[in-house]
Amino acid sequence: MQAIPLKATTLTPFAYHSLAIQSGTATLPELISDTAISFGLAASLGMMAARVALPRRDYLRDLRAMPYRSAVFTTAHPELLAPLVRRLNLDAEAGLQKKVQDVAYKGNLKEFFQIQEVPEGQVFHGALFGLDPFQHTGEAELIIRIGLHRYGMVRLEPAPEVTTVRLNAATAHLFARTLPVERYALYNLQLTETKFLDEAAAEVAQWT
Repeated sequence: MQAIPLKATTLTPFAYHSLAIQSGTATLPELISDTAISFGLAASLGMMAARVALPRRDYLRDLRAMPYRSAVFTTAHPELLAPLVRRLNLDAEAGLQKKVQDVAYKGNLKEFFQIQEVPEGQVFHGALFGLDPFQHTGEAELIIRIGLHRYGMVRLEPAPEVTTVRLNAATAHLFARTLPVERYALYNLQLTETKFLDEAAAEVAQWT
């Protein structure tokens, strides 16, 4: 399985509900998960089927359908923007249902909350294994969307200077592979130790 080392540059801020902060959440500033890269790239390559209703969540099924695997993308210079207030419009989005109002009034569903985003211009490094999306499309760079509601935009480019990556042991576990964890970030984001690209490629070749 070939390894395609990559650089990912944020073009717009993005956030995930990763870390708890006062009255809201912040994303992990030093990481872009392998699943975020995989699904973002799949959408850009036209691999996401249009449906009237969302299918049942099944990461193993969906990742198996993709002709590539991804490492976790990391940066040596993590940054977060100042907290940003967001509003969940319960009137419009929840239709004024009494059960939704009751939950909101009890404080379990906030109408106003804060998020912290990764800023634009952040550079992450990682790799894909399998299909080379640049050779496949004939493009020198690709733009993918990640983050809450896919509002973050990231540019992917080849980066031959990248020689080592970290894999996600949680993703490996989906494929019945058990890898040592060097850093536990989230339940679904557990980083292995640094691996050379050929070593990482040999491992993910078994994620079938």
